[in-house]
Amino acid sequence: MDYKLMREFEELEGLSDQVDEDIVDTTADEEEDDPSFRPTLAANLNNADIYYEMEKRGIKTTGFPDTDRDLLQKEFDEEFKADLDNARAVKKEVKRRAARQAGLQRRRMQMEKTLQEEHDELSRYHQTDMLIELVKENKLTPSARLDLNSICARSLAKALWINDTITCLDLSSNDLSDHSGSYLARILKKNKTIKKLELDNNLFGTLTCTAFSEALPVNKILTYLSLDSNPLAKGDSKGFVALAESLPNNATLKSLNMWRVGAGSYGGSVLAQHIVRNKTILFCDISHNDMDMKDVMTIAAHLDSNLASFEQDERNRRRDQAIEEKEQQDIEDKRNADIKARDLSSWLEQRRTQRADSRRNAEEERIENEKLEILEKARLEAEQREREKKAQEEADAKKKKKGKKGKK
Repeated sequence: MDYKLMREFEELEGLSDQVDEDIVDTTADEEEDDPSFRPTLAANLNNADIYYEMEKRGIKTTGFPDTDRDLLQKEFDEEFKADLDNARAVKKEVKRRAARQAGLQRRRMQMEKTLQEEHDELSRYHQTDMLIELVKENKLTPSARLDLNSICARSLAKALWINDTITCLDLSSNDLSDHSGSYLARILKKNKTIKKLELDNNLFGTLTCTAFSEALPVNKILTYLSLDSNPLAKGDSKGFVALAESLPNNATLKSLNMWRVGAGSYGGSVLAQHIVRNKTILFCDISHNDMDMKDVMTIAAHLDSNLASFEQDERNRRRDQAIEEKEQQDIEDKRNADIKARDLSSWLEQRRTQRADSRRNAEEERIENEKLEILEKARLEAEQREREKKAQEEADAKKKKKGKKGKK
């Protein structure tokens, strides 16, 4: 992983995939030509050989030996020139490949040297090594304050290249070098989570500014950047100018701290010229930079304009959000009302069904009871008739018995 990540930062070490061929003389001049390599002389050939060579090259003979010899010599000279150019091109390509191979070897050795230097430094600071491992594994807290030196900062930058959990990083007051600052700035080209980056009171200069100028236009997440008390523009201001020129191409940065960075009159003028084309920066501390008052006022006026636009956008956003929330609430209320209406309708329908079932059951029970009553009444009447019939039969039997006694 270290070698793979190193490729993302090798440009900052003065390395690249291309080898500067100007370093090595790849020209092939006459002094390097093989002295034995010379054009063929037609004057040394007899007439038969001249005729053969002309026929082989498709040259028609004129019938005059001297003229034919001159024509053939001209052809010999052109062939020699082409062969010589080809030989020189081959030598040049051999030299170019050798130079490239040597450059790649130097690049590899420099990479190994850099990685070894970082490895040795981390072995001396076990706690820093452990923290960087946590960064690699996305196990460090989202807000981190780290104390480390410049070499360890390079290792941290490579770890942050693949980290997606840290959102706030504070590396202030570590006396970090400009070289390590360029590493830390480079991570913003890849990292998608860091929103707040505090790098106050270090030794960052033109290299760091240049790296920031390349990273800020492509970064879509950083909102707060503090470079307070760094010599960004002291000595060589090219990096500071590049950083200022990149600000119009960033659309997320809201706060930029450049307190006491040595901007001076020229740096202040460049910053004022380009920051006015940025629409998102709301706060920019440029105190203690010996800037011209007109540039300070220009920047302040533009920040006020940005802040007013931001506040208006926020009001519009909150208004639109409130409208959207009300619309969503109305939709939710209507949905709840519809649910309640459906539930009520379902309940009423259920109650109607239950009442109808109750009435039907009651009617069926009444009819069944009536049937039972009729059957019971018929049974009782039958029993009554049976009793009456039996009583009549008994009465007739008694009368008949009395009549027989009277005859005796």
